[in-house]
Amino acid sequence: MHPPEGLAYHGSRVKWVLWSLDVVPRWRELQPMAHQSVAKTAMRSVRTIRLLVVEDDPGYPYLIQDAFGARGQQTRWDLTTAKDGEEALHFLFEDEQESALPDLKLLDWNLPRVTGAEVLRRVKQHRQLRRIPVLVFSSSEADRDIEAAYDNHANGYVTKPNSGDALAAIVETIERFWIAVAQLPRVLRR
Repeated sequence: MHPPEGLAYHGSRVKWVLWSLDVVPRWRELQPMAHQSVAKTAMRSVRTIRLLVVEDDPGYPYLIQDAFGARGQQTRWDLTTAKDGEEALHFLFEDEQESALPDLKLLDWNLPRVTGAEVLRRVKQHRQLRRIPVLVFSSSEADRDIEAAYDNHANGYVTKPNSGDALAAIVETIERFWIAVAQLPRVLRR
């Protein structure tokens, strides 16, 4: 298979050149069988991602679930919620055989009973659990909170948005980076 006339072949870079020149759609029209098999493979490969949402505001997990659920074309989001830090630690450390560990965690910073800082510290000290990415999801924009989160090895710090559209944009960004680009570790309970 050769690129359209006038384009030089640059090994693996040819795809980028074609996409950037908007030639790929026309080139694919010439090879419908190859394009159709790629599309069918993509449609069949829906990936399930387990997400732990640690949030004390009872309405916010619903909004998060709705935003992630609306994405569901290539990724099916399986959400588990914990209403405070104590419940999150119980889920992560004590539910040994009850449920699978999450692939990703959204952690509110200002939690009752056990703070988000303490949950993060304990998770990042555990040999297995520290591998699971933790995104701090907080209404706080205080430098001391942001610095403390990164000092305790948070994988990201996101300020909670004030609108549904902004939340949808954040969820799309999380999915694009953590699911489509990054490789998540497979962490098993032991």
